[in-house]
Amino acid sequence: MNTLVVGLGNTLLGDEGVGVHIVNVLKDQPLPPSVVLKDGGVSGFDILPDILESDRVVIIDAAKMGLVPGSVRSFTLDNVQMPDGPEFSLHDLGLPQVLKLGSVISSLPPMLLIGIEPKKIAPGASLSEEVTGQMENILEYVYSAILDFTKEVVN
Repeated sequence: MNTLVVGLGNTLLGDEGVGVHIVNVLKDQPLPPSVVLKDGGVSGFDILPDILESDRVVIIDAAKMGLVPGSVRSFTLDNVQMPDGPEFSLHDLGLPQVLKLGSVISSLPPMLLIGIEPKKIAPGASLSEEVTGQMENILEYVYSAILDFTKEVVN
């Protein structure tokens, strides 16, 4: 049983890249051998085979939720608004479209989506002070969520 942990985002657009930054920091943390970390960057359709080949998936990404910047929340697929129609293009697929396409192709594995509220999505390679200031809390939350999700699915 493997758990794929994917950090999504564009590291050249400030807080938009927070998922990638988190996955890069997690590489130095002790995680179970079944956990596979992946820098998903701005992957759209390209990440789908990895998702479909995994037993469970954790996706970390910036998410505008109307919270204080640096806030972090977990969601399941039931909480994500999926696109209605079967309109698929392989250009500029966002996460909801990739997951919808995946559900058409096959059964999606159990999935945990972790959203981090951005402050600034604008050109620049640095995270905002607000998100950077919450990094320790974000990492603790994400690390615990990965371990809890892995246990929960196994039991």
